[in-house]
Amino acid sequence: MYIRLDPGLKSMGKSKTTKYNRDHGRRSSVYSCITRPIKKRSRRRNSDDFIGWNDVSFHGANQIPTPNIDALAYNGVILQRHYVLPICTPSRTAFLTGRYPIRTGMQGYPLKAGEPRAIPLNNTLLPEYLRKLGYATHLVGKWHVGYYSDYHTPTRRGFDTFFGYYSGYISYFNHTIKQDDHIGYDLHYDNSKNLSIDYNFEYTTDLITERAENIIKNHDRRKPLYLQLCHLAAHSSDAKEVMEVRDEQETNATLKYIEDYNRRKYAGVVTAMDESVGRVIKALGQSSMLENSIIVFISDNGAQTEGLLENYGSNYPLRGLKFTLFEGGIRGVACVYSRLIQNSSRISNELMHITDWLPTFYSAAGGNLENLEENMDGVDQWDTIVSGKESKRESVLLNIDEVEDVSSALIGKYKLIINGKNIQYNDYYGDNGTSVSYPEYNVSSVLHSIAGSTIFHATNFTLNIKDVIKLRNKARVVCNNFTSYSKCVDKCLFDIYNDPCETTDLSNEHPEIVKKLNYFIAEYEKVLLHQTNAPVDPRSYPENFNGTWMPWIQLSLNEIPILY
Repeated sequence: MYIRLDPGLKSMGKSKTTKYNRDHGRRSSVYSCITRPIKKRSRRRNSDDFIGWNDVSFHGANQIPTPNIDALAYNGVILQRHYVLPICTPSRTAFLTGRYPIRTGMQGYPLKAGEPRAIPLNNTLLPEYLRKLGYATHLVGKWHVGYYSDYHTPTRRGFDTFFGYYSGYISYFNHTIKQDDHIGYDLHYDNSKNLSIDYNFEYTTDLITERAENIIKNHDRRKPLYLQLCHLAAHSSDAKEVMEVRDEQETNATLKYIEDYNRRKYAGVVTAMDESVGRVIKALGQSSMLENSIIVFISDNGAQTEGLLENYGSNYPLRGLKFTLFEGGIRGVACVYSRLIQNSSRISNELMHITDWLPTFYSAAGGNLENLEENMDGVDQWDTIVSGKESKRESVLLNIDEVEDVSSALIGKYKLIINGKNIQYNDYYGDNGTSVSYPEYNVSSVLHSIAGSTIFHATNFTLNIKDVIKLRNKARVVCNNFTSYSKCVDKCLFDIYNDPCETTDLSNEHPEIVKKLNYFIAEYEKVLLHQTNAPVDPRSYPENFNGTWMPWIQLSLNEIPILY
């Protein structure tokens, strides 16, 4: 996400005229951006689609170099305990509403193309809040929280413009998605039909990047900006080869040391996304917007090494995949960059959840938190990010899926999973990324990456190589050797601080903690709205809309449902 702040915003840190030294000169970013002229800030959120914990090189793996993302992380704050939902629709719902998805019925299986449900209209979304503060708001990339009527599309829910796709994923080149044997285009500019045809055979990552660059270039800098960039990468597609690279010959040449063909193609997709991060940061620098921006890079869930929607990513050494409540599914890649951050180039081990971004961005933009709707689950983490203060968050509801009969929560260092037997993909998967056949980590490529160079020119500060190596080592999750692990048939209690790989069930040793977490989950069950999943509506099929997936239900003002 990208947020650019405005004149008149309350001071959140050093002013833009401050000299930045070793302790005060570095911040990291996420693919979300907020930018504001001079005193106010602009925000940009950059999210990737289920990239694995071990698929960014700042976490310690050498297999897939991500120099631009690493430059953001090392210049900012690495969020080491940032939790998300195990699948995309619930995560995006939580991010946009600031509420756990159980409050909106969006906690279950992700939305299908043509499914008549969405985030209920009685929820004010993040871009709507920011627009009330004077922000220009733009969404580029994935939506995936419902589009069955025009009222549920991005430009009716707070975004001034939208260029992207409504559903969970599309093919990287022809921009189609197949649902119930019906294939249609799903790439749109606002609500224009058949836009996909105009961009056929152009690589989606490049299209999304170019759109973001143009928004930044043409933005009126007298007005604050919120840019939400949600990449297709590194999601699989429904093409014959689910990981589609921009140039297979180039991928095979530059990543030839990765022997597994599918893993190599996944690495090529991640490489293109990393280049995109660099290009967008460069655009901010060229437009003199970087110095007063907050940039956030987050994943919406863990990678899917194998199985349904497999993308060959790696959550190593964490347990589990996407779809699971183990750490591999819900402990997300995350970092933040802003020149407003004090004592940057650090790791935060404070607890954070994806719902926290709404109140955090709103607070950073100068909004009064009392103006937010009731029953917010998100916590304002701005002081934690900027100053390193202790987080106000002590607990997280990780999810309640009443259909699959599985739930999980975390209080302090203890995490409870109930009915772990119902969780697929609960093993350990993925490449460790440290084979001797892989290239050594190249700190110079990070410092001289597009993002690294742009940040240097904006701050006149360069990272110390020793500090980079130290940060990288701290960001690496290391687990004790183990030959067996708890199967979680009924319930499991894990000490996440000392056992981040979730090998040892402590429920018998700490029944009082299990009781406390059970009660915590039970209290949220009282406010749970049952899942609103619905069958795909045949009226939505693309053959009814000239081969394109489009909103298909026409509603008048007095017919608009607020609850779905």
